[in-house]
Parts: sequence; C-alpha cells; structure tokens
Amino acid sequence: MSLRFFRILFCLILAGLLLPDPRPAEALPDQVRIPPDVVRTLGIETMVVSPGRGVRVIRTNGVVAMIDDRIRYVTPRSIHRLAIFGYVRRVYADTGDLVTRGQVLVTVFSPDYIEAQQEYLQSIRLERISDRSPSTRPFSPKIREAALARLKNLGVVDREIALLEKTGIVHKNLKIRSPISGYVLTKMAVSGQAINSGDRLFVIANLDWVRINAQVYQQDVPFLGLGQTMKVRLPDTGLTLSGRVIYISPVTDPKTRTVTVRGIFFNKPLRLRPGMFLPVRVLVPAGGTGLWIPKKAVFLAGGHPVVFLQEQKDLFRIRRVSVGASEGGLVPVTSGLHPGERLVVRNGFWVKAQFERGK
Repeated sequence: MSLRFFRILFCLILAGLLLPDPRPAEALPDQVRIPPDVVRTLGIETMVVSPGRGVRVIRTNGVVAMIDDRIRYVTPRSIHRLAIFGYVRRVYADTGDLVTRGQVLVTVFSPDYIEAQQEYLQSIRLERISDRSPSTRPFSPKIREAALARLKNLGVVDREIALLEKTGIVHKNLKIRSPISGYVLTKMAVSGQAINSGDRLFVIANLDWVRINAQVYQQDVPFLGLGQTMKVRLPDTGLTLSGRVIYISPVTDPKTRTVTVRGIFFNKPLRLRPGMFLPVRVLVPAGGTGLWIPKKAVFLAGGHPVVFLQEQKDLFRIRRVSVGASEGGLVPVTSGLHPGERLVVRNGFWVKAQFERGK
C-alpha cells in the first residue's frame, strides 16, 4: 500500500481520538463542530475570501547572460597615435578576479604620459609668469586647461595630478585603472609586452544585474507584456529569484517557433552566472477579477470539488464549488463561494476527516 494511504489512515485515527462527536444535535447535515482548542492543536487556519486577480503561469527555460552596457574594455588611450603606446611593466589582476572601480590593473611605461606631465608643469609655470603681464594673462588658464585635459584623457586621477602639482616629479609609469567594479572576464596584458593605443588589456563585467533570455512558444506570446514578473529557480539551493520582463522580441525563430523574452534580475550576491541554464516562469495576470483561492483549500468529496467554511469558532460547513484551472498555486472559483466568507486554507483534511467520520 502507498505511503499516502497510511498517512490518511493515521489522520483519521488521530482525528477520532482527539475529536468529540462531530455531529451534535444542533448541527445540520452539512456542518460539523470542532472545539476551538482542538482547532488550534490541529493547526487549522482560515482566511476571509476577497476578490482578487489570479495569474497564468508560462513555463519555459532560459539562459543567463551579461548586460552589454555593464561590460567595459580596458584600453590605453594615446595622444599622438604613436605606433607603440608603451610597454607593460606590471600586471596586478588576473582572469576571474573581482576588482573595484579605480583599482590599478596594470602599470605601463608610456612616453605620452611623460610628455603630458611635463606639459602640465610647464603650463603651471607659464601661468605664474603670465600673471605679471596683462597681455598674456588671458591665455595662460586655457593652456593649463588643455594640458590638464590631456592628463585626464590618459586616465590620470585627480589625486595623482595634485601630487604632480605639489612635488613637480614626473613619473614614467602610467597606472591604468578599472573603470567599473566587476569581474575580470579576460586578461590580455602580459608583463614586458609592447602595446598600442586601443589594444584591449582587460575585459571587465559588472554582474550585479544580469539578464535571462527565455524562449516562449508563439501561442503564449499574446499573454506577455513588459513589466511582468519572471521567476527562476536555482537547481543547487532551490532558491527562487524574481525579476521582470524588459524585452519581447518582435521576431519568431523559424526553426523553433519561439520568441525570445528577456528578463532582468538583481544578482548581488552572485547567484546567477552567465551561461547557466535554468527553468523560467513568467507570471501573467489573469483577465478580470474574481475569487482566487489556494489550491490546497479545495478537496474532492463524492467526485466533486468542495471547500470548508468556518461559520463560527467551532462550526464548519462543507460546500460544493465550481473551479477553473489552477495557476501558480491558485484556482479561480466560478460558483459556490462569496466574498466575506471565511475559508479553511490550511490542514483542511482534518475537517474533511470529521465529515467522513460523521456520515
């Protein structure tokens, strides 16, 4: 015999031991009485029925992908478009490392950097001299601003510029920093190599937000809309994460007859890794409003769906209802139930056992 049979048998025996006669003289045939203390002991819970909007669940699969505008390519920027920008001195990050914005990734010996520093120092000296001559005074600030812009174009940060102004010491090695916080996906920089302006030294991606591309069959596409809830379940932990739909492709794949639906998910801490294949659910609000109740609140009695209502603290009534297809753990009730009635939504099998015992 199945485990379910023994579980039901145990519940019926326990109900018979705990509960008094369920059908006192004052109870009608479709009613039973259960003392309030027994209701608490058995964990029977109820809720007041109210109109609400149900959901339709579209189930499919999806692949985690990076967001394009959260990827950065770290490249040296030259001033004069020289054949060789410089030479890599030291590399401080490797593939897979988590780096922060402004963190030094590599130092490069760069003639452009040396020249830009010297020009900036000369512009400061010229500005001091020009203050004594009214004829040249208007031009000196513009010269200094141009020299400062060249330094910033190379990626020199403000504190390094302030140190250059204070000490007047020209440094040979340019520090190239990470433009964003994220993970190093690719590292091409190697100590000693010659690099040109525009060469990719690193590829860094911020994974705090990721997208999931799901494939939805064309018959389900009319129910989709931007902003709808998209859920994924992690296979290792069973954790469910929620996002929202941000894109629905206008094109159907001619081979699979599916449409790409893209959701965006917050991913901090890192749980969704690019390339993961996951089950996806899109929650589509059902049309119209009605009575939606938990699926576990509906039972079968005599081949018909029934629910149990609490009319008093110790009085429960059984009632036949008509229900639709369940979606997302909820079922729509089309007849037999009215707003404001108190419905048994947890451990209703105890109440059912009392009705069976009272027959």
